[in-house]
Amino acid sequence: MVEHRSEKPGVDSSILSPATIFLKRALPLAVVAVLASWALAQSAAAPVVKTASQIEWKASGSLPPGAEYHLLYEDPATHAVQTLVRFPKGYGLTPHYHTADETIVVLKGKLVIEIAGKSETLAAGGYAVIPGGTVFSLKTAGFGGTDFVAAFNGPFDMKDAASAPKP
Repeated sequence: MVEHRSEKPGVDSSILSPATIFLKRALPLAVVAVLASWALAQSAAAPVVKTASQIEWKASGSLPPGAEYHLLYEDPATHAVQTLVRFPKGYGLTPHYHTADETIVVLKGKLVIEIAGKSETLAAGGYAVIPGGTVFSLKTAGFGGTDFVAAFNGPFDMKDAASAPKP
């Protein structure tokens, strides 16, 4: 996090810079907007607008029981996908990787991402960009479940960490 640091003694140095405020608040929402507009531009179909109550959640066949998803978009040429994902309280995915790059934007709750032995807890508005082939794990944190957007720049796959390519 970038903070404004005053060189004068006695001046409050904890004031967040405008750039930090932008990165914390506007950038994650901008990422979602860019993904959505890109999807719309790639599609010849009519616009789709749904309220939260109209979203049809489905059980995922490729994730352990408990997770649900809603497909936002799939590119007909590349099979890149954008999905809403819902993990219940206490849910986690063991170390795994995807062939395609994945972008995760947390919408609600807290999500712990562990990569190379380092954990980061993301709250609403936080995001991660995970290159294809990177082994990582996910789990919910806090008092409830987690909702997030997961966007893949290629077809969705989920591979066990043991089969990951060695660097």
